[in-house]
Amino acid sequence: MLRFCVLFLGLLSAFFFRVQADSVPASVFILPLDNGSANYTFALNLPANSDDIYFHLSGPASYSWIAVGTGREMKDSMMFIVYSNAQGDGVTVSPRLSSGETEPVFSSSLNVDELPGTGLSDNTMIVNGRCSNCRRWKTGSLDLTSRTQPWIYALGPHSGNSELLKSDSKTASIERHSEYGRFTMDMVLATGGTGGLPTSFTTAVGSSEDGKPHYDSNWPSILHALAICAAFVLLMPTGVFVLRVFPASVRWHWVNQSLASILAIAGGMLGVYLSTMFTKSQSFGSSHQIIGLVCLAAVVVQWGLGFWHHRLFKIIKRPTRYGPIHRYFGRIILVLAVVNGGIGLTWSYASTRVVVGYIIVVVVVGITVIAAVVWKRFTSRSRKKDGLMSEGLGGQYQGGYDSNIHLASYPEQQYNDRFQ
Repeated sequence: MLRFCVLFLGLLSAFFFRVQADSVPASVFILPLDNGSANYTFALNLPANSDDIYFHLSGPASYSWIAVGTGREMKDSMMFIVYSNAQGDGVTVSPRLSSGETEPVFSSSLNVDELPGTGLSDNTMIVNGRCSNCRRWKTGSLDLTSRTQPWIYALGPHSGNSELLKSDSKTASIERHSEYGRFTMDMVLATGGTGGLPTSFTTAVGSSEDGKPHYDSNWPSILHALAICAAFVLLMPTGVFVLRVFPASVRWHWVNQSLASILAIAGGMLGVYLSTMFTKSQSFGSSHQIIGLVCLAAVVVQWGLGFWHHRLFKIIKRPTRYGPIHRYFGRIILVLAVVNGGIGLTWSYASTRVVVGYIIVVVVVGITVIAAVVWKRFTSRSRKKDGLMSEGLGGQYQGGYDSNIHLASYPEQQYNDRFQ
């Protein structure tokens, strides 16, 4: 009988406190998501006679990060961003401020305390927090008396498209969002009580979605990668391959490499623009950025060397000293650019399958070009030996710079007839 009474009182007490918790004034916003088993949920309580703000934020851990912010746009928005910790068994909460359409910056002035329930549970990132000075923060976008206070939400890239962010640092750089939108909350309904949060968030209360979700992709980064890879991994090696296999393609080589150079420069300029959008790249101090800028400058010099070499050949009718420089300098640029491409993919949190795919393409293209160059040298030497034993044109260009095989193989009159 005594055990029954104790059990009954315990259940009654638990029920009483649950009712108390569930009676906390709060506005709750719930957004069903296609990816992941959990919904995106944000709840807010503004206790009476206090400057504190209690909030709950949760969403699927299959996203790199989740965030909520004040206002209708990123400019002047106060944000709470959540991502996995370095061990992958908890979360990191980062309060940030945004000045515009760039990555928000961590603000140590926003005092956010993590409350019980914060962590990683059932593949869901959960934060129960209390901000002690968010009401006083002059964001220009938070009206505590509004019945339709605007908020913005965002979710980072999904695990299927990118490596998930895992960091204990509150200043960790985040990738561009993959999904974002707006909603409104009744701040008056959320005001009252001594401070706290409901124990469950199954029903939206005092909130409304403002428009449909926007699905985004990091298109500037994608275009940057595609332009650079097309230039350095496909077009430029193709130009070398065709020139070595088909010596009559000198003019085509010039057109192809000019197009590749323009594409590389365009992709590089897009990379410079991208660098201004993220905190980790705004100083232009990373190895990927430094090597990339060096490669862009080298491409301009390389194009000039090739142009002048061919121009001079047409004047003096013999190979020039710029030919070998152009050839070997081009090889150095290609190797440096290809390595930097791999560095860039890793630096931008590209998924493992993307990195592996890049490596496979580079290896296949590299083997093909190297095989073509080796084959060309072998056949050229064979023809040279045959020419020395005949009365043909062999030996006409035995002096000078042997590296200019593709130009030296033309007798003077034949070259003039073909290219002038």
